Amino acid sequence: MHLVVLNWIGLVVSTGLGIAVGILLLKYLSRHELPDEPETQAQGFLTDALAYVSGVLGIMLGLLLFFSVQVFEDASASAKDEALSLVDVYENADYFPVAPADQLRRDSVCLMRSVATDSWVAAEAGDLTGDENTAAWAAVVRKAIEKLPSHNNVQAEAQKAAMDSFQKAQSARQSRILSSVWELPTIVWLVLDLGAFVFAGLVILSLPGRRRTAFVLIGACLLFTMGVVGALSMFATPFTRLGVSVQPTAIEGSLIRLQGTYPQQDWSDCARLAESVEG
Repeated sequence: MHLVVLNWIGLVVSTGLGIAVGILLLKYLSRHELPDEPETQAQGFLTDALAYVSGVLGIMLGLLLFFSVQVFEDASASAKDEALSLVDVYENADYFPVAPADQLRRDSVCLMRSVATDSWVAAEAGDLTGDENTAAWAAVVRKAIEKLPSHNNVQAEAQKAAMDSFQKAQSARQSRILSSVWELPTIVWLVLDLGAFVFAGLVILSLPGRRRTAFVLIGACLLFTMGVVGALSMFATPFTRLGVSVQPTAIEGSLIRLQGTYPQQDWSDCARLAESVEG
């Protein structure tokens, strides 16, 4: 939230400075403008400059919004891939004897539960090291897959498929965690503030005898720009629960489906293997 507020403050301050500078320039030009210089020609130059600045600012905001939405979509895709891969690990246990299969299913369920809770909290906190409890359960699942018997080709292929799915889930989790922190360089925000400053000043200069109209136009454009900046800031941080947020819906839905498909399995609460420490 602080990122959005800081960006809004920067836009408001820049716009206010632009208005003040525009008024000062307008007074200066009214005193020093040559009387024989055509006013319409000057207005035309100002209109061209205003169109250029507003066009560049609009394109820049559009591109930033596009890239921030891509960050959000990538995080959502990673969450879905992680959930689907862990479901594959769980269901690959069907090809093995009861004892090792039940152990793998139980460990997979505990890992999925930790992902849906602890790992999500770590992502919301911007902890790029991930969650310790989730990492511990992932290590348990890996060992459970390695201990699966492979007495025939079917079991060997199922074990390989389970390990491949587990590795894919690990990769998707790391990608999701890395998506929790995304910051634009400071220079980008400075350019946006500069654009708002120049735009406000040019509007004041373009409408010298219509001050109220100029303020209405500047206010409307500022409000719209703040909305776009707020949206791109929210999309760029997809785990902050601010406006839009990636939720563990996919993995929670997978757990519900698996419990309905395998009601005879152990669905009791899972033990904690490690305490989470923000890194």
